[in-house]
Amino acid sequence: MESKPAVLLFVTKVREEEKRIVEFLRHDGADVEIISEQSSWNVQDVKHYDIALVRCLSQSTALARARYIEAAGVKAINSRHAIEICTDKGLQSVLFARHEIPVPAWRVVHHYRDLDGLLPQFGHRFVIKPVNASWGRGVTLIDSPASLAVWLSARESVDLKGQHLPVLVQEYIEKDNFDIRVVIVGSQPVAAFKRVSEDNWKTNTHLGADIIPLAIDDEITRLSRAVIQVLGEGVYGLDLMFNTRTGQYVVCEVNQNPEFAKSWKIHQVDVAALIARYTINSIE
Repeated sequence: MESKPAVLLFVTKVREEEKRIVEFLRHDGADVEIISEQSSWNVQDVKHYDIALVRCLSQSTALARARYIEAAGVKAINSRHAIEICTDKGLQSVLFARHEIPVPAWRVVHHYRDLDGLLPQFGHRFVIKPVNASWGRGVTLIDSPASLAVWLSARESVDLKGQHLPVLVQEYIEKDNFDIRVVIVGSQPVAAFKRVSEDNWKTNTHLGADIIPLAIDDEITRLSRAVIQVLGEGVYGLDLMFNTRTGQYVVCEVNQNPEFAKSWKIHQVDVAALIARYTINSIE
């Protein structure tokens, strides 16, 4: 008799998404051990598992977990390589541009003084992002010398030594009132939807954006596969913007731990089931 697949699930806490992933894993015959951030665990025990699924909310924690898991000889989803790229938006811009994946015009800024003079280069409007932020935190629209001066004054007052550098400066894309989230599982985009906000230029779901299902067209598929060529297979949230001036998609960023508790109930693609199946099928 074949032994059951042994899956190690790392989480910050067990949310609705993780509960459903575990249900599907166990339904498919897997033994699942859940390690939260409050759990004690021994990296020497990792070798007893067939695969590890990393769903930590903290990006630094997720990266640390993946490093230890892979060092112990066990496959991690997502991989250390993928998480390292996904947790650094500046690194994403460098790599995607190198691989000719369309991204907004950008610059990685290593000194606050280097922001001076950038407004004209970006059409007098750009977005500043911490390279390691998520959920839209710290993302600021700069549209005048005055707004840049206010941002610099506030930032320098709390970051005298530049420890919050570098930051990513990104072209502001005319994207109407929405962006597009594409959920990738394995090597394929499995769901796509618009995140629409009528009263906020940020279109994150947790900030109140509405969800409208979107068909996965050839261009979304092409961009998804191009991103996977850089990151490797895994579970990702790919954020696209449709540039209304050029009529083309650009890649805004890729997230390594996409949430789907709210969205799947609208687009009706059972992402938890797909992640569970992909996890078991990835056991070597």
